[in-house]
Amino acid sequence: MRDSSADHTFVSHTVEAELIGSDDLTTLLGAELQYHPSDPYAATMVLSTPTGPVVWVFGRDLLIDGLGEPTGDGDVHVWPSLDTNGRAVVLIELCSPEGAALVQLRSGDLARFTDRVVALVAPGSESAHVDVDASIAALLPTP
Repeated sequence: MRDSSADHTFVSHTVEAELIGSDDLTTLLGAELQYHPSDPYAATMVLSTPTGPVVWVFGRDLLIDGLGEPTGDGDVHVWPSLDTNGRAVVLIELCSPEGAALVQLRSGDLARFTDRVVALVAPGSESAHVDVDASIAALLPTP
């Protein structure tokens, strides 16, 4: 895993991800996990696929909680597991109208990312990082 940015305004980690196919064969993909405190409830995963990047944005709590227990409703489910070699991994199931994917990350890689995220914005303090006035202004038409 490469820590490409971990300053006080942005967290980004490049990790190896394995795409698990329906035949249980895996394809190694590059992935980047991103976190911006300006969107404090969300985390982004960018998967590098042969057809181009695939971007998923979902609740950061799914990654944090999914390290220790199964979590998620709807389009994203996250749970801890062991890979075929007995190493700790986290599985992330992504579902959309276009299809579904099962992605596996090493638990240690994900834990390093979530540790940085929590250090930047502590759980329960997310609302202090939301600029409500700017969000409302963005929704209203400009005169």
